[in-house]
Amino acid sequence: MEVISLQLFYFNDMRKLIYILMLGLILSSCGGDDESDVIINVKTLNYKTCYNIGDKIIFNIESFANEGLVSSINISTLTSNGFTQLTDTIIDTERTNFIYEYKVPQFNNDTENVKFYFKAYCSTGNFSEFSMTHHVTGTTPLHASEHSMFAFYKNEKNAFNIASDEIIDFETSDSTYIDIYDYSIDSTYIFKREWRSMTDLQFARFNDFDFENANYTSIQNAFTSANKSSKLTNISNDDIVLIGRENYAFGVFKIINVYDENDNMQDRYYFVFKSVF
Repeated sequence: MEVISLQLFYFNDMRKLIYILMLGLILSSCGGDDESDVIINVKTLNYKTCYNIGDKIIFNIESFANEGLVSSINISTLTSNGFTQLTDTIIDTERTNFIYEYKVPQFNNDTENVKFYFKAYCSTGNFSEFSMTHHVTGTTPLHASEHSMFAFYKNEKNAFNIASDEIIDFETSDSTYIDIYDYSIDSTYIFKREWRSMTDLQFARFNDFDFENANYTSIQNAFTSANKSSKLTNISNDDIVLIGRENYAFGVFKIINVYDENDNMQDRYYFVFKSVF
């Protein structure tokens, strides 16, 4: 019996010794010697699984110093286009908490993973970094507006301004606002079904273009590859017309109906316009 008791006592002591040694290793690995001089934490306040062009991604950025001061905060992104520095803000305080808004730009690809890097620099020369990735897409739906633009000889509502997305009067408007106008300018009241521009816009008829699913990228790509002209002639129902300047697209029209009426003052175009702005 005595031998057995000694063996049990020895086993129990060894188990305690192993436990004490393991606990010591754990405590030593969690010691405060490795604590960073500066800490940064970032949260996405309006988190979504995917963001579209023009959306804002809103970050709450918090940083504090364990030693010295938080000297600056640097925010940058990494995409297929490379690194982009968004901001480098001087802080010089022990603690900071602020909101940063990132507006999703247009990328070369329809979809993109944007990796954000947030760095907090300490006055001691050290820094901490926090990173996260958000997915963005170029397939954001475009706003569609409906308009009726009359023939030139009606002398009102016979031109179109892209920026304001509204029909205007050719005679009373500044020429720099007349992006598109009807070119039935003689006095014979013949509806020519022709568009021209006072702002050097170019037109490209592209009736195979997918107007319903149009997005920034598809409009831009179609306009770049299309045959362009300073005027658009023989405008007909269901025509799809891209507009822009040089190789930069501004939007796309779909002609719903061309009304060539007995009452000349009612000659007009009815169309839907999608702008990339």
